[in-house]
This record gives sequence, C-alpha cells and structure tokens, in this order.
Amino acid sequence: MRKWMLTLNLQNVFSGLYLHAMFLFGSMCVVYSDCTPQQLAAFMNCSRHERHTRNYDYMEGGDVRIRQLFSNTLWFLTIDDQGSIGGTQDPADCNSILEIRTVSEGGILAIKGVKSQRYISMTKAGVLQGKENYSENCNFKEVFLENYFNAYSSAKWTKNGKEMFIALSPKGKPIRGKKTRREQKSSHFIPMKCQEDDKRVD
Repeated sequence: MRKWMLTLNLQNVFSGLYLHAMFLFGSMCVVYSDCTPQQLAAFMNCSRHERHTRNYDYMEGGDVRIRQLFSNTLWFLTIDDQGSIGGTQDPADCNSILEIRTVSEGGILAIKGVKSQRYISMTKAGVLQGKENYSENCNFKEVFLENYFNAYSSAKWTKNGKEMFIALSPKGKPIRGKKTRREQKSSHFIPMKCQEDDKRVD
C-alpha cells in the first residue's frame, strides 16, 4: 500500500512539473508566434488555471471570458482557420485561445476561437466542427465536476438519452460525442485564465 501511494504521489508531482514546464517554454517562444497584439496580450495572462468556485454569477447576461481549455489528457483544445477541432501541447498556439460566451441561464455556453473566429459545433452524430456562424448546435452545457475539472456537453443533442461531450483523446484528437462519458478524463478540462477576472470582451 505504501509503495502504491508513493507511486501515485510521484505521478502527481511529475504531472505538475510537466504543466509548468510547458508554460515556461511557451512564454519564451511567444514572440515567434503569428498572433495579433490583442491575442498576444490575452496569451500573456494564460499562466494561471481557473479554480472554479461554483459561482454562476458570470453566467448571467451574455458574459464573455477568454480562456484556454486544458484537457485531462494534457492537450489544449484548438479551433483552426479551416474549422478543424483538435489539440496542441504548445501553450503559445493562438488557436487555443477561446472566447467563451454565456448564451442562456443554466450554464449554456458558446465557445469560439479568437483567431479563427469559428464556433465549436456538435452534429447530431456527435462530430465536432468549427462553424463560422452561430447556431443551436454550438450550445454546450458547462458541468462542474467533483475533481475540479469542467465538462462540456451538447445542449441540443444526446445519444440514446446520454449526454455527448467535447473530448480529446490521449493523442489530441477529437472524440465522437457518442463515445464520450462524463466520467472519462478525455471529457475533463481546466479553464485557464487569459485575462483579469474583471476584463470583458465587447
């Protein structure tokens, strides 16, 4: 039992060191990215992850926040200019900077790439796509989990009555919604703060 606990603790330590190393590398390399000045400014404040406090105040009235979504499979969620959804392990990748906007009460959000200006959309079959125009397919419900991660399920579509989630595989590939579950770590994300708490985007 003691040996198992030591192994688990070491895994947690190495995971934390890995995350901090990525951010250090990203901050050194950011000057080489093709981000606009506004996107660079947003990125420079992305080094703190958001410990949500189960406070729904910001979900009222169409509030907007700039975030990176870091998955439990160690990938940042991205939306590129062609509308492809995927993952990157480069924290300086501008395609990972997202605008998360409240569209209705109950934690219903729309997620859009700041650089690509495309919304994450899920089809009836559970396929993730980046769309130029907002529709009901772009609505996701934000779920606060007991492990301090968040999950994002389609607000419109279910498969046989089960929720379908945004998820990234261990290889950084999007997973079809019908294969996802709330308890799977591929569906778990930490929102990383990209601006001050009181900053708003017009």
